[in-house]
Amino acid sequence: MTATFHHWGWPTKAAEPEPQGDPMLRLGRELMAEGRPDRALTIFEHMHAQRPLDPEPLSDVVAALAAGGRTLEVLHRLADLQSLHGGPAPVADQIREHGTAAIAKFNAAISAQKIEEAAQYAEALARLMPTASGVVAAALSCNQALGRTDEAQRYARALVALEPGNVAAHTALCDLAKAAGDAEGEIRHRMAIALAERADVVPLIRLRDIHDVASMILCRPLTPDSEAQLGALLKAGLALDIPAPEGSEWAAWAKHYGVLLQAIDLDAIAAATPAAGPEPELAFLSSKGRAMDWKAVQARARKLGAQAVFFAAADAHYVELYARWYVLSLLKFCDVPFMVVVHVIGGAASLKAAAKTVGIQDDRLVFCGDSFDASAVATKAYDAPPKGQAEKPIAHFQCVRFQRLGELLTRLERPVFVSDIDLLLQRGVADLLDRHAAADLVLNENELSWNAGSRITANLLLLKPTGNAQAFLRFLRAYLDDKLGRPEVTRWIDQVALVHARHHLVRHGLDPQIGYFDTATDINNVMYPSFQAHPFRFLSLYHGFDTSSLEDPRVLG
Repeated sequence: MTATFHHWGWPTKAAEPEPQGDPMLRLGRELMAEGRPDRALTIFEHMHAQRPLDPEPLSDVVAALAAGGRTLEVLHRLADLQSLHGGPAPVADQIREHGTAAIAKFNAAISAQKIEEAAQYAEALARLMPTASGVVAAALSCNQALGRTDEAQRYARALVALEPGNVAAHTALCDLAKAAGDAEGEIRHRMAIALAERADVVPLIRLRDIHDVASMILCRPLTPDSEAQLGALLKAGLALDIPAPEGSEWAAWAKHYGVLLQAIDLDAIAAATPAAGPEPELAFLSSKGRAMDWKAVQARARKLGAQAVFFAAADAHYVELYARWYVLSLLKFCDVPFMVVVHVIGGAASLKAAAKTVGIQDDRLVFCGDSFDASAVATKAYDAPPKGQAEKPIAHFQCVRFQRLGELLTRLERPVFVSDIDLLLQRGVADLLDRHAAADLVLNENELSWNAGSRITANLLLLKPTGNAQAFLRFLRAYLDDKLGRPEVTRWIDQVALVHARHHLVRHGLDPQIGYFDTATDINNVMYPSFQAHPFRFLSLYHGFDTSSLEDPRVLG
């Protein structure tokens, strides 16, 4: 600690009381005049014990202690004297005189790194002057440095009462709440910090802080109070002007946080569940090159007796890169009758070419495609720096699976695992289906993240053909259709959408049952650079995975 404090508003002195004529007190004062404060103190202490409610002998005690250089004791006795008087005015001069001496000793202790000693002075001054925010802040700082949690909390609360916008106090209380697992308290103090008008914090940092606490709120169950907090944060965040040169890293971060805040839509969560929208025309193709339609796909599922459907969507490039491994892993390890549908985004007219890149002929594999035109997308998608604005409409690509999933679930009436295409199955799913037999849907919640863009990972979901699951998907599609049609969107819109859809289902569903994958065994939320031994049923390859390692015989045999 290096901080010092120097001055504050001293109390105003009241009229002095008339001097008392007690002979014992006169004797003590004569000893004081002779330079014998220790002898005088004995007399004064005796008199104070005899007359504990009389401020005069206690005032003499203060004077004797001061004459002996016992500043810390002076502060404590001054506080007692102030209490006897019922306020600081009668002892204003003494507070000013001895408080100045105590400040000097506090600063000297800080300079010498004697924090324990400094804390004693700061705490005594805080007792003497509990409304002096500088003194209370010093006591807080010392107790934080000494690791005294209870004392730090007490001074922080006192400081917030004196200065509701005090950032140091809110920061201390935020840390204490986090350590205690008090999420609501942590949010409350984070919000106060984020919304505080501070000359020492640039607008971009405020925007980041506002985003972070808004995300934290969105990652927890919503209440009327937390929705009001979100509303205040969004109003402040979206109104911020972030001065940054165009093309700079600061501008990129401002855009990243800005589009994330724009994606938060409390009105959508509160509104009634949207009706199912019109579906686009889709083309279907069997893995053996035979054209199909919805009726043929339904018939294929019935013939297979499929107990699960696996569904992934990607553009032709990603289909070529990953679909073969994805499908081979399903064919090898799935232990229930199943069907897999690979949706080629924008591939309605070129399904045969896409199927050829996969090179697998099996009745359980079906391809489908739409007429999505990536070149016609005007919406700009933004990620965090250094990626920034995406060259391709990656936000749209990521969301297609969720926009098309509702019709697939309705028509096939079977549990659907919807996932990224760069995913491998490495053991059966029968036990997983049994474990979640009563669930409407199963999500991959990353509890380590308090960012709304990564709390629910979109790499794997399981949905059942229930009314609640369909309501979840109708909301999800309507939300995505809206946000993807705007001028700007976050690259993480699919995962922000899942957080919104969960809130909506909890509010509007009929006793929805939401399950969660075991992130220690079912699906990885940690990135592996290459294949290695691990416990996961589904292995998400993530960006940058060394695909050559998939030649390991442990992967697909």
